[in-house]
Amino acid sequence: MLPTNPPATGVGLGYGIAIAVSILVLISTIMLASYICIRSKYAGRYEATSEGVVGSPAAEVKIGLDRPVIESYPRIVLGDSLRLPRPNNGPCSICLSDYEAKDPVRCIPECNHCFHADCVDEWLRTSATCPLCRNSPAPSTLATPLSDFVPLAFQIR
Repeated sequence: MLPTNPPATGVGLGYGIAIAVSILVLISTIMLASYICIRSKYAGRYEATSEGVVGSPAAEVKIGLDRPVIESYPRIVLGDSLRLPRPNNGPCSICLSDYEAKDPVRCIPECNHCFHADCVDEWLRTSATCPLCRNSPAPSTLATPLSDFVPLAFQIR
């Protein structure tokens, strides 16, 4: 006579479903707790204003230059010859447009690179370095990685 199997009661299936649901609830709880911790950690650093989110004064880092400093850099108007002071040649390195007669051009004192005045003014408001060689035209506590190496490349010639 063949042995008969006992009837399936479904107990094993119930335990499997309970374990799967428990694991999903555990993972969801951990993710929610992580989200709340990160959110509360950064909530104190920012304050909402009518203009948007503004960083607290302690976390504010200014990288660009002020308008008076930018305005102190030499500004020339190109003549019909379109001749720029050395070492400049070619189009404006910021907008990649050719220079035309009567275009206002601003030169950075440290390296004598020239650009359209509007282009370089906008650049210097967001970055305190020359867009071409990355030398810093103003004293800065921020290090510019390429400024240490670029002058060496000019000495090789």
